[in-house]
Amino acid sequence: MASVAGGRTPTLTELRTIEISDLDIPTPQDGELLVKIRATGVCGTDLHLYESDWGFMPVVLGHDAVGEVVGTGQRVVLDPAISCRTCAYCLSGRRNACAEYRFLGMTAPGTFAAFLTVPKENAIPIPDELSDEAGTVLEPVCVALHLRERLKTVVTSDSPVLVVGGGPIGIVAARVLDLAGYQVTVVETVESRREKVRSWGITCISPAEITPAHSPTGARAVAVETSSSIPGAQLAIEWMGFGGVFASIGASSHSLRIADLLLKDQSLIGIHGGGGRYVEAVELVSSGVIPVGELVSHRRPIADLEEVIIETNRNPLEVYRSVLMHP
Repeated sequence: MASVAGGRTPTLTELRTIEISDLDIPTPQDGELLVKIRATGVCGTDLHLYESDWGFMPVVLGHDAVGEVVGTGQRVVLDPAISCRTCAYCLSGRRNACAEYRFLGMTAPGTFAAFLTVPKENAIPIPDELSDEAGTVLEPVCVALHLRERLKTVVTSDSPVLVVGGGPIGIVAARVLDLAGYQVTVVETVESRREKVRSWGITCISPAEITPAHSPTGARAVAVETSSSIPGAQLAIEWMGFGGVFASIGASSHSLRIADLLLKDQSLIGIHGGGGRYVEAVELVSSGVIPVGELVSHRRPIADLEEVIIETNRNPLEVYRSVLMHP
């Protein structure tokens, strides 16, 4: 199964070019639902895809969305990770390794379209207390939950954790790991973002404030890289020390040397998505434990999509999280 877009549909046809089409509204097949998109978030992935060719064009961007099921009006959040759910990988919880794996906004049409068909399992009902805006920030929670589960296999909760980057994914990852009992510190270059992290009750420092007191001793240290920057990755590598664990959420172009990992007995973990964890994410956000709605800094109509992408890429530190509203 894969999604089909319909209605007013913006398509990234080539780098920095989005074309608008009015497509027929698709008919859902057996096992599918037709969802009218209500609100969709602009993720860093969307910003990167607009500027860099990852081999997915033409593509309808967007993967963080709340919509309503056509015919019932049920509000749902969309799990962007589509897989067969029956193969050995899916049954073992590794849906991103499925041969039929598709991801909305990358290898399948995404949530910037007005309508989408999706497998029924990918439309998760949400309660009234979860706003549309907050629902568009659930995917970072799912990624953080995936990170938590991966770390359980290599370290214990007494391990010190340094999260590099205090953007939406960094603050959410820090909160999830803090709830799991880890000793979490976030390092962030921008003071306004440091203040946001601290408002969530999490220690946050600037790179200049890293001292021996923050360096790992005893338990294996974990460096979680979320900034997608070369300096951020380098800081994480230098901090984690002998026997440390480098967990990469950000897609930095830093060149890690395998020999360095070997000689320092270090581990490398790649965190790819968070499919299948939306039910827990909905519960955490609905209960107020992870107040992701606070991360939304900008709200615009979907008609302003390309303008929002351009403005955010031009001044990325002035935008925390943008939500686009469908009519």
